[in-house]
Formats: sequence, C-alpha cells, structure tokens
Amino acid sequence: MPLTPLSDEALTPGIPDFASFVRARWNALSRFAYATTGDAEDAADAMQDALAAVYPHWPQIWAGNPDAYLRRAIVNAHITNYRRTNRTLARDDLDQWAPPGTDPITLLADADLAGRLCDGLPPRQRAAVVLRYLEDHTYAEMADILDTTEANARSLVRHALVALRAQLPERN
Repeated sequence: MPLTPLSDEALTPGIPDFASFVRARWNALSRFAYATTGDAEDAADAMQDALAAVYPHWPQIWAGNPDAYLRRAIVNAHITNYRRTNRTLARDDLDQWAPPGTDPITLLADADLAGRLCDGLPPRQRAAVVLRYLEDHTYAEMADILDTTEANARSLVRHALVALRAQLPERN
C-alpha cells in the first residue's frame, strides 16, 4: 500500500492549512513586504525567509494573531537582510498596486518622492510608516506586529515623520 502525504490539516485538526492561509493573504503580505523593503527582490526574499521561519510553528502561531506574526516575521527578515548587506534600499515598481483611474504621471512622481524620502529611514521606522499610513493600522496593531509597546510604535512613527519632514523640499 503506497503512502500518501498528509496535509497540514490532517496533522492538526481544526487549524487551517498553512498554504491555504498564505494563498488567501498573499497579495496583502506581498504589498506589505514591498512597501517595507522598497524593492521587489528584497520583498520576495523577506517573504520567503518569513514563510520558512513561520511554517514549522504554524499550529502555535494560528492560536494567536497569524497575520501580525507573519508581518513581524517579514520585518525581522528584512532587518536581518538589511544588516547583512548594509546597503541602501532601492525601489522599482510601486505603481503596480495603483488604484484604478489614478493618473500614472502623478502616481510615479508621488511614488518616487515617497520612495526617495523613505530610503533614508531605518528599517523599523520605515515599517512603522508603512503600517500606519499605507496599511492604516492602529498603534495597538502596529505594536503587536512590531513586537513592541504602543508607545514605542508611536515614537517610531513620530521620529520617522520628523526625519521625512526634514528631507522634504522647500515649497513656496
């Protein structure tokens, strides 16, 4: 009698299959990874590292907040890769997630300016800005995702905004 591989669900009844969860959340997690890293290749690397780290612990993670846990794993993977390579971050195709009907010229100009401004931020501050303003998370949710206190999440955003404002070109 040939052996057939068991699915995750067969091994852990009542817990959704890891692959199904990832498929359902793939677009949101990919956007988050891209916005956090600023580069499509770095985003793919962070996603791969995060998913590989989370998979063995899926039953325990499912009991908590798996979406926040995965986002935190993506941030951690990005910070690790950033420290390892110690390079400035690049951005390329942010416009692929543009809302329909958006003027491409305005979108590219805004994305370019935002990307250039965010390039100078440390990875945790950049992640905080992405979570707060791109994904519209509350500070409590941010604290959970970044594995910190709510006050520190607010502080990360505040310091990032101060740094971003200092970089803005002067307008008459």
